[in-house]
Amino acid sequence: MWQFFADYPWFTLFIVIAAGSLFGMVRFGPVKLGAAGVLFVGLLVGALDPDVGKAVPAGLSVLGLALYVYTVGLEAGPAFFRELRPQLAVMLGAVVALVLTALAVGLVGSGLLGIEGPYLAGGYAGIGTTTPGLAAAQAASDDPTQAATGYAIGYPLAVVLTILFVAAVAAARNWPGRRDPGTGLPDRLVTRTVDITRPARWADVPGVASGEILASAHRPAGAPVHIVTGDPGPLAPGDALVLVGGPEAVAAGVAALGAEAPEHLLDRRDVVDYRRILLTNPDLAARTVAELGLADRFGARATRVRRGDQELLAHDDLLLQLDDRIRVAMPRERTAEVSAHLGDTEAKVSEVSAVSMGLGLAAGFLIGIPELTVGSTVLSLGTAAGPLVMAMVLGRIRRTGPLVWVLPTRANLTLRQIGLLVFLACVGLTSGYAFRREAFSVFGLKLLAVLALGAVLSYALMVLVCRLLGQSRPRTMGLLAGYVGNPAITAYANSRVSDSRVNTGYATLFALAILVKIVCIQLIVGL
Repeated sequence: MWQFFADYPWFTLFIVIAAGSLFGMVRFGPVKLGAAGVLFVGLLVGALDPDVGKAVPAGLSVLGLALYVYTVGLEAGPAFFRELRPQLAVMLGAVVALVLTALAVGLVGSGLLGIEGPYLAGGYAGIGTTTPGLAAAQAASDDPTQAATGYAIGYPLAVVLTILFVAAVAAARNWPGRRDPGTGLPDRLVTRTVDITRPARWADVPGVASGEILASAHRPAGAPVHIVTGDPGPLAPGDALVLVGGPEAVAAGVAALGAEAPEHLLDRRDVVDYRRILLTNPDLAARTVAELGLADRFGARATRVRRGDQELLAHDDLLLQLDDRIRVAMPRERTAEVSAHLGDTEAKVSEVSAVSMGLGLAAGFLIGIPELTVGSTVLSLGTAAGPLVMAMVLGRIRRTGPLVWVLPTRANLTLRQIGLLVFLACVGLTSGYAFRREAFSVFGLKLLAVLALGAVLSYALMVLVCRLLGQSRPRTMGLLAGYVGNPAITAYANSRVSDSRVNTGYATLFALAILVKIVCIQLIVGL
């Protein structure tokens, strides 16, 4: 039976992906392993016979990893550069915490307990739940199975301990966020019609100057409804106005202007229309809302943008990407024209530009080649960090002439999942036999103790950095999740507190932490 797995490696690969994905759906308390379930099923199958791991197609794990880190970089790049200035102190604090953790793991594990560097490097990647870090540890090791063994021991430990830390932060009282940069995005957007009872100027309405609300439709007293494409002008008693924004901002706007109307203005579909339209026109990718030209060409107004699970207010300077769903308020007779202009073709949401993706990955592998020798340690971006760094830069640029670097959201998530599953299945299969030999022994217990010490130190340092720098509780939870780099932790944090700062905190540190961990991992192996 075991020889069958070795003789038919492609069958083995995909049965591991299927079984591992099912295992990842099993809930252990508040969390599920997710894609990491594939790694543990791969370890189980690989442990059956040494020939199983040897039969895995060469280079397949590199391809899977490249797809994963490249798509992660495209998505994380804009958030990283956007948060670079306001959150620089937090980023530097996270770097210091990661370096100190690496030193502690290396000194205690190697200096006191005599554990070899590849095990410690893989374990360090495990307590950081960083898949690219595992690849870096394997690339820097003479025996890649040692790094995978350390990773498999450290990963579940990290998930459990981080959940406990997030729970402790969520339950903490008297946690001031003195220097927290704002409240972040609203948790949801609402649309309300207000009956105006007092004269007002639009610019004086609370939330307008700060960009927290928009107006989409206006009905002057005794006049028909029209779409607001800019400043609605002087507002007088008897007018009706549609406001769009977060619940609190809209409530403040309604209170300043009058009272909420019993009838929603946009329900008058005989004059105006509003609907979500899918952005699939490649000429409009990576353009701003203003550059769509909806106001000048069609007398229409974009009010919201749905991107994945996130709802964004459609400010004029908001950058769009393919697969965004844009809610547009427009004259009824222009609906078909607006839809044709934006694309609105479901078949295109999964299309990927082979030219831009091929060039981006090639450039990523190219910048991963140069090496820097520090003593006996050789540092390089390699196949893990090279595509990640390049994708972050290209995600920030978004497009160069006709080349659109970013991917549609659904295509990005699909490629990311495929790449991650293939990589983890390959790692599990090739490392399973060594894991069986090393993990369940006195040596394995020593490694587990070192990694537990490193994990507690690492997470405590990150929480301390957030407290010292005046970050709020919700943002601290998100920053810790991004620091560890596990979406399961983000999901748990969101279940404990409803605040958009959880997700923005996660995006702030996610990509940076991966890069720093890759460098630290190479240092652990070299030293």
